[in-house]
Amino acid sequence: MKLERNRRWKGSEQARFLAELGDLLENGFSLYEGIEFSMLNGRKTYQEDIKESIVLLREGHSFREFLEWLSFDQELVGLVSYGEQNGQLSSTLKEAGRIWQKKCEDRAKLKNLLVYPAFLFVFTFGLLQLFTAYLFPRFSQMYEDYGLGSNPFMETAGFISNLVRYSPVFIALACILLSFLHHYYLKNLPKLKREFLFMKIPYIRHYRRLSITYYFSIQLGSLLKGGLSVLDALEFMKMEDPKVLVREITGQMMEQLKAGDALEQILPGIPVFKRDLNRIISHGQKNGLLGEELLYYSRLVLKEMEGMTEKTLKTIQPLMFGLVALLVILLYLAILMPMISLMNSI
Repeated sequence: MKLERNRRWKGSEQARFLAELGDLLENGFSLYEGIEFSMLNGRKTYQEDIKESIVLLREGHSFREFLEWLSFDQELVGLVSYGEQNGQLSSTLKEAGRIWQKKCEDRAKLKNLLVYPAFLFVFTFGLLQLFTAYLFPRFSQMYEDYGLGSNPFMETAGFISNLVRYSPVFIALACILLSFLHHYYLKNLPKLKREFLFMKIPYIRHYRRLSITYYFSIQLGSLLKGGLSVLDALEFMKMEDPKVLVREITGQMMEQLKAGDALEQILPGIPVFKRDLNRIISHGQKNGLLGEELLYYSRLVLKEMEGMTEKTLKTIQPLMFGLVALLVILLYLAILMPMISLMNSI
């Protein structure tokens, strides 16, 4: 049996499956029984996937391998594998399903908000291309035939015409440059160094810090709450986490811990985390509740991420509509004003 699949479940179906399975486990079902029961409620194609992959569990493979064969998202696989290791699989499945469902809803909101403005933008861009290719050259020729001098409106129209005409070339060159940069430079960098570069980009920097801090805190908190020591938890993350970035971060932390540095001294030197993570870890170590505090902190970070997403959605839509409106106004000015100027000169 080959451990690979081409078909990937939708994010909402992954979330539903995990949350439902976690609920079944809490109600006394075994893992195998819960998965079999879940086949009754899923779509037919997903039922077939589960029926095929459940053979893995019969052969002694882990639940993590079961999910990987189903091509579940690596972040979800990481969450579930920690729950499987620390004996809290049912609660971890429910929490992972809830988190992923929220992420899917946020993505759907963003997609719905962008579809209409994007359509208007493409439509307007098409009109501008039509204007630059057919209308403006005729207006320019008419001005030359009547011997009229240039005016600000025609100069503006000419500038817009050239900008729109060559914009596909500029976009293509930018894409080629970014692809070249990624293939020959970024791709060869370690994940951690690549993140250091992203930390220099204003908006991306903030979102990446939230995302990485959330993932790291919930993973480390789950392991600590399951009874592992900090060193054992970091060692496990270094060896088993599905994210290369987390493995590199924990590897660096392990080296510094073995050199005698305290954990709260190490974190400020890793700029991919939020600054207050250091205070949370320091406080949790003092009162012996580091695992619980990290899990609670991860929920706070998740709320901050949700708030940031909502704020971004509320900002993007009016900006897109404003850009489309500006393009329409410029299009009308470029067409009508030279006509008015010509009529006044006759």
